[in-house]
Amino acid sequence: MVKRETQSRQALYLAEGGIEWAKAHLLANPGLRRGSLSFETGQVDILIELSEGEYIVTAKGLSGLAVRKIEERLQVENGTWIILGYQELHW
Repeated sequence: MVKRETQSRQALYLAEGGIEWAKAHLLANPGLRRGSLSFETGQVDILIELSEGEYIVTAKGLSGLAVRKIEERLQVENGTWIILGYQELHW
């Protein structure tokens, strides 16, 4: 049970890190639409959509058997990110 909880938290942290990775890379490359990162503890897949002037960034963190998915709606103003919405997605 402890291992399962640990993997679940790691998957969530990976997803949150994926969102931060996307924000950093979008400032340099606004045309970026996806990314994937692998770590010792798991991996994260990032999908980026542009809709009506805002970015919808979805990050799926995987650690062991655990999967956690986060979506942030973002807008950039003067080089600073404004979070318009945040939610953990369940499927």
